[in-house]
Parts: sequence; C-alpha cells; structure tokens
Amino acid sequence: MAVPETTDYDTIAGDYSANTDERPGNALYERPTTLALLPTVDNTDVLDAGCGHGWYADWLVRHGARVVAVDRSAAMVALAQKRLAGRARVVQGDVSNLRSVLADESFDLVLSSLVLHYEADLRSVFAESARLLRPGGNLVFSTHHPVHDQLSILDPGYLNAELIEEEWGWLGEKMSYYRRPLRDLTEPLSEAGFVIERICEPTPNEELKLQDPKGYDRLCRLPAFIFVRARKHSV
Repeated sequence: MAVPETTDYDTIAGDYSANTDERPGNALYERPTTLALLPTVDNTDVLDAGCGHGWYADWLVRHGARVVAVDRSAAMVALAQKRLAGRARVVQGDVSNLRSVLADESFDLVLSSLVLHYEADLRSVFAESARLLRPGGNLVFSTHHPVHDQLSILDPGYLNAELIEEEWGWLGEKMSYYRRPLRDLTEPLSEAGFVIERICEPTPNEELKLQDPKGYDRLCRLPAFIFVRARKHSV
C-alpha cells in the first residue's frame, strides 16, 4: 500500500479559507496564543512562513510590520495576494528552502502557524529560518501537539514519528500530516542555533467554552497544539 503524502492544500484552499477564520479552535485558541508569543512587530521585517490565505500576514501589516508571505500552495498564494492587495510581498515557495527567493539575514521575525506538521525535514526548515533571521531574531511557531492524538502515541509509540491520516469533519477531508515527539522539535531547533525562550500549552479561554463547549472540554484534557518562541544566537 502506498504511503500517503501530506495534504496538498491546493485541493482545499477555497473551503479552508472560507471556514477557518471563524472556527473557535483557530480564532479563540491557536491565534491568541501565537500572537501572545510575538515580539513587537512595528517597523520590523517579518516572514510569514506558510502563510495560507494570509490571515497572519494581514495582522502583521496592520500592526506596522514589513511582511513577506510565502506558501508552497499556489492556490493559497493567490488567496493571500487577494487579501493583502499589495500591502505585502507574497511568493510561492517551500519554507525548507527559500534560497532562490530570499536573502540571508533579511528578517527580524519568522512566524510559522500550523505548518511544521506538513514538513518532512524539520532540520532543513529550522536551518532555513536561521539563515533568514538576523542575529537575535525570533522564530515563533505553532504545530500539532505530540499528544493530540491519544491513540497514535500508544501505537506505534510516542517516540516514533509517523505520517498519519485524520478526518477533519468541518472540511469533509481526510488530512495527512506528521505526528512527532517533542524531541523532534527541540533537537533540530538547537542544532540550527536557536535558544528556546517559551514553550506554551495553553488553557482554553472562557469565550471558547461559550462557543464550543465540547471543544473546550477536550482541550482542557488534551492540548491540540504546542507553541514555541525561539531566538537565534546573537553571535
């Protein structure tokens, strides 16, 4: 049986962008936690690495950042370009290798929201972020929590990374992405020259409880995402 590849967002870009901004898990859980980890972005150069349809890039621009947004999905790039309407540079590319697109030490911040679980080689991704950041710059990312799938961590086991498939009812799609132990995030980060400043496992807020009681209860028991802020060595 053929091994599935990670999800091709070109096939779901329209449905994803039409629904995700209002989903409680995104609007009231992932985004507030990610934004709380960001340094001041006014008058800084920021890379939105895996920009999707451009929600974060739009937020960054509105808060004074100079933004480059990149995504490997041509359909998502088109949606982000439409949303940003020339207020940011939007390009197609893979976050693991942007050498043909972006110069060394061009950014003060790299932001990557819910992208890393689609990337096979995190060492390349983090090394590329380190190349693009100026000394002392920050990398902030969110990704699926290593224990978000309680059945998967028992078989084949927590320490074994795996490519899994999961039905996302709100999209009506079977999604494919990597589940990894925490060490598969932290070790490549260290090798790339980053110091971890924060690791967050947020408690869901009361607004989420009002809008999605079942989702709130699950997130109180089992985190969906993990959030990290890391800093590139200054020397």
